[in-house]
Amino acid sequence: MFAKTLSEEYYGYYRRCQYRERIDMLAASLANLRYSGDVIDQHVHEWLRFSGYCDNAGIDVPSSIYAQEIDDYVRWRLPRGSGSRHRFIRASLRILIEADDRGTFERRIHAQSRPTTTLFKMWVPPYVGFLKEHRGISEKTLRMSCFILREFTEFIEHLGIRDLRSLKAVHVHNFCMNPNRRKPVTWVSYLGVVRRFLQYVFIRQGMEQDLSFAVGGAKYYRYAGLHDVLTEPELDKLLVSIDRSHAIGRRDYAVLLLAARYGMRPSDIRQISLDDIHWRDGCIVFCQSKTGKQLSLPLLPEVSEALIEYLRNGRPSTQVRNIFVRHKAPFEPFVPNDNLSRIMDKALRSAGLDRRHGPRGLYLLRHSLATSMLVANVSIKIIGDILGHTTTDSTFVYTKIDLPALRSASLSMAEVLR
Repeated sequence: MFAKTLSEEYYGYYRRCQYRERIDMLAASLANLRYSGDVIDQHVHEWLRFSGYCDNAGIDVPSSIYAQEIDDYVRWRLPRGSGSRHRFIRASLRILIEADDRGTFERRIHAQSRPTTTLFKMWVPPYVGFLKEHRGISEKTLRMSCFILREFTEFIEHLGIRDLRSLKAVHVHNFCMNPNRRKPVTWVSYLGVVRRFLQYVFIRQGMEQDLSFAVGGAKYYRYAGLHDVLTEPELDKLLVSIDRSHAIGRRDYAVLLLAARYGMRPSDIRQISLDDIHWRDGCIVFCQSKTGKQLSLPLLPEVSEALIEYLRNGRPSTQVRNIFVRHKAPFEPFVPNDNLSRIMDKALRSAGLDRRHGPRGLYLLRHSLATSMLVANVSIKIIGDILGHTTTDSTFVYTKIDLPALRSASLSMAEVLR
């Protein structure tokens, strides 16, 4: 089907390939998903190269393909290639290998970035199951816990520990003393995960000693220092700098406006759906991904206009309900771990604000909104309600400005008792 578009070299691969029908079917599936012709060609070329490699090695596709075979091929194919090219090859091969007989496939299938340790396989899955069943921990937090515990188990296996029951306090202490240049606030989170895991294996998995006491604490003062924020003129400059003459610009403008006017978290902007916008009632109602609590916000006129402009003249035609989608076929929502920082980075560069110090992601807009409201003498309680906080302790993290301003916006006794 697609042989006519192949070069002479790749046409030779195609004629010799015993998986021609599978490749034709998958190429047609990509075309139906509105992948561009150039991208389809790249995938077909990669499938043909890989098929030839497997024929020479006596490997059957797809039944005999595992992670090791893919790793070997990528090293052979591009021994000095870029990381982005490696990722494309891996993604392309997974389409070829994991598609079903009708040519449908799970688009984002990621290879494991590193092998899972024996300790991790033995001890971590029961802990994750416990957190999910008895603690109601979100999927995002579970993924982060697994990431941290994978690093912890790799560290102690590197010390020669093959059974967690052989773990000593000194081993835990050694891990705690190696933050690998992470910020104190990040390392505090890491240590908290390890501490809770060690408590769990002691109470429920038969560890002889509770080693959670050996987990130290990084020095981190939650309310120390001032957050970097954008001033009103800088925020105006940021929003004006976005080129809204094309579809992606209209999407990015709407994303930044939600973060700037409501202080919405990246995860909430990423997940907000068409059903969450109540046009007639003039409000946005959504369930916060972090807290699980429903939040209702007024639909501001400029936000409404930006969303309408994007939905009418920017958003690709797709079946997904998420408002914001990727503008590359097959036009899916942003992946769960995408914090949309690239949108913010691009806007900062356009506005000439990219050389500033401090955070540059969408949380910069969340901090800026909280600070501007505090300066305007809005109470902590109202600020917390707008930001979707369950306690005022969370709000104070976003309002670290000069003490006189904090005192002027302090909670009254009536607000405390409310």
